[in-house]
Amino acid sequence: MTQESDQQDLEASISAFGEAWARGDYEMLQNILSRSYTHTDVKGRFQDRGAWLEYARGRSGATNQIDFADVTTRLVGDVAVITGRNDIEGSGIVSGDSRAAISLRFTQVWVRTDGRWLREAFQATIISR
Repeated sequence: MTQESDQQDLEASISAFGEAWARGDYEMLQNILSRSYTHTDVKGRFQDRGAWLEYARGRSGATNQIDFADVTTRLVGDVAVITGRNDIEGSGIVSGDSRAAISLRFTQVWVRTDGRWLREAFQATIISR
């Protein structure tokens, strides 16, 4: 694979993940997470893969809109570090938060395993838009 094709595959995986989260597609999310996935949400709650997938299962049928902005990607071999902003609208965006629109500054770590990109870690902080 060339670096350009790696980048294209990674971008497609990131986009697929965002869209799957926005619509509550548990099956897609399950397939795109690494086995050792960790998630730190905007309230500082730490979740392992199983706990985060239980949260995701509860989002089944969600209809959020998610947009990416200010995205920077660094590829280091089979690891990618992505930073940027998510602007999200809809209901049930953050557990225990009733806002219908928020912006998050995020860091995602992706790893290429067996020829495909999997999300390894996520951390986000709520910011003002």
